[in-house]
Amino acid sequence: MAAASASARPVRRRHALLATVFALPLAACQRAPQLVKVGFVGGLSGSVAELGVQGRNGALLAVETLNQRDGPRYELLVQDDQQDAQRIVAAIDALARDGAAFAIGPMTSAMAVAALPAADRHQLPLISPTATTDELSGRKDLFFRVGTAAAIGARQLGEQLHRRGMASLAIVMDHKNRAYSAGFGVAAAERFAALGGQVGGRIGYEERSPDFGAIAEQLLATRPQAVLIVTGVGDAALLAQQLRRRQPEVQLAVSPWAANAQFLQVGARAVEGCLALQALDLDSPVPAYVDFRNRFKTRFGDLPATPAVQSYDALMVGAAALAAAGSRAALPKQLSDPAKPWPGLLGEYRFDAFGDTERPLHLAEVRDGRFVPAAAVAAAASAPAR
Repeated sequence: MAAASASARPVRRRHALLATVFALPLAACQRAPQLVKVGFVGGLSGSVAELGVQGRNGALLAVETLNQRDGPRYELLVQDDQQDAQRIVAAIDALARDGAAFAIGPMTSAMAVAALPAADRHQLPLISPTATTDELSGRKDLFFRVGTAAAIGARQLGEQLHRRGMASLAIVMDHKNRAYSAGFGVAAAERFAALGGQVGGRIGYEERSPDFGAIAEQLLATRPQAVLIVTGVGDAALLAQQLRRRQPEVQLAVSPWAANAQFLQVGARAVEGCLALQALDLDSPVPAYVDFRNRFKTRFGDLPATPAVQSYDALMVGAAALAAAGSRAALPKQLSDPAKPWPGLLGEYRFDAFGDTERPLHLAEVRDGRFVPAAAVAAAASAPAR
């Protein structure tokens, strides 16, 4: 028995060797899925961190969603632009060097304007969730956005304030994001004035820690009936507190930049009755959005704000367009086809030939710590008493 066992060993070794040799071509055919690198660039620290963190988390959830499907594997390359023009150029350079097929961001208009020359140099398409400056409208470039241009919403808000009987308006703008805030403020003021309203104080600030009490004093010195706040969510809530402390009856209004849950949480009672223009209906019952909202809450521990929703959409749009295009070079042509719809949690997107999109905006009013559609508030006010 021992001799037979010994003589069988060479045969078994030959069989094992042959099996290994024949398995090699099969293993070569079963290659790992294609890896697609996607960039994200936004301010993850400082005064605009609420935009950047929400945007990054929305992009992360999009990547995780894609990686649960058959097909390419996706990797998110994250860069913090620190709301600094030099830093964002370095961030775009790094994403291009690391092989990103496209990038989600920037999250603010000022950074989008600063980033575009570097993106053009590297031929790196940018799909921004929240940069809506008119400075980048109607341009044939590599900048695409899933949010409606700022001036459209600004005119809508200026008109609504006048319709509500406001005869005078003051405006405060965060000029650290001047490309957005100044354009929004000017468009709102022009529409308000065209309807016969008076525009008094216009204050822009660039300090990272401004004296909101002093700003409130300057705004109210012109005796406005309404104050439009065009700032980030934290600054808007603190300004609202200072304004209402000095003039409780003043009508407040905020741009979509601040119209998120944190504004309600920080502003508390001071923001009651504030008009808010929202890019999205964050209480929508659309099943795809409700599923996303639940998954986001489970994954990150809080509810998604507009930047998270639009960042998720931007990445899913980019992935779908890249799959259709077949290459980064062909991606811009795919995205800029007005006849082609792209998926969104709350409905489809269509980009025009310049990469711009226009979607309905939602006017809300703060009631009992919630954003309530303005139409619902008006209907309740006009309903006969019972």
